[in-house]
Amino acid sequence: MQAADIIAYHSSNNYTLNQTDLTIVLEDENLYKVPIGLLVLLSVFYGTISILAVIGNSLVIWIVVTTKQMQTITNMFIANLALADVTIGVFAIPFQFQAALLQRWNLPEFMCPFCPFVQLISVNVSVFTLTAIAVDRHRAIINPLRARTSKNISKFVISSIWILSFALAAPILFTLRVRPNYVIVMTGLNDTYTNATVPFCKIVNFELAEILLYRYLLVLVQYFIPLFVISFVYIQMAFRLWGSKTPGNAQDSRDITMLKNKKKVKLAIGSR
Repeated sequence: MQAADIIAYHSSNNYTLNQTDLTIVLEDENLYKVPIGLLVLLSVFYGTISILAVIGNSLVIWIVVTTKQMQTITNMFIANLALADVTIGVFAIPFQFQAALLQRWNLPEFMCPFCPFVQLISVNVSVFTLTAIAVDRHRAIINPLRARTSKNISKFVISSIWILSFALAAPILFTLRVRPNYVIVMTGLNDTYTNATVPFCKIVNFELAEILLYRYLLVLVQYFIPLFVISFVYIQMAFRLWGSKTPGNAQDSRDITMLKNKKKVKLAIGSR
């Protein structure tokens, strides 16, 4: 469909075509033309990823929950990571994939904000949990003689991670809605143009500046702050570990010194 044909059609029908409409119509040439083979291949790949994510991470959670010896502080954080992956594998991957591939929203309307909301929660939980693991390892290595983090404190940290993740993802519930996009399609053998509506999961209720501010906040909280914290604590741990001698090496050096001293004593006694 050429832009000149679109403008001519609208002129003949006394309709003013603005720039947004023109963009939508031109982009419509790329809609709904996914080859069946590619659709099947991508569906198999995404389906496999989703199933493996759910099964594998569910096994991790089950092992940590049912095995007393595995219920350490680190393993509790790892189980929390697994729970976030299970959530995104069940509620986000299958539905977001079909919407991106079909370029329209065919699911129930409530899932339009719900699926991205769950996906954002899972990403937040994963990032914050990795940060908490790094801080816990830093505390154990830099201050090994201090009391270890208790399970109650770790449970509080995990609960706080989920609450903060929910709070950061909450605007998505009020932002996304299913709205029709009005497009013009060419139908029939006579190249006639007809108006059509396509349901899309779109951003509403927020201005562009507000959406940009929210995205900048997410980039800061999800990426830059965790990157700084994790990099800082691991660099400190690296310097501490590289700059210290292991207990085994110190003991070997002491044993060698004691052996040399014994030989000197024996030689002194023998010379008498």
